[in-house]
Amino acid sequence: MITNHLLEEKDRIQKKLAQEAQYDVFQYMENTHKIVQEAQEKYGLKLKYVNLQGGTLKPFLEMSA
Repeated sequence: MITNHLLEEKDRIQKKLAQEAQYDVFQYMENTHKIVQEAQEKYGLKLKYVNLQGGTLKPFLEMSA
């Protein structure tokens, strides 16, 4: 796999965040959202989330069956 310093740092941070969330994807997203909110306040950013239409995603196994 091709790698560089930025990709290695991204992977390191993702692993750290996953451990902090005890590998719970919902907790991971909540923690990440808090980090984004703090960065917005600290740096005066205004970030927007995409509002996708269509409801929720179904689990992969249900879709492939």
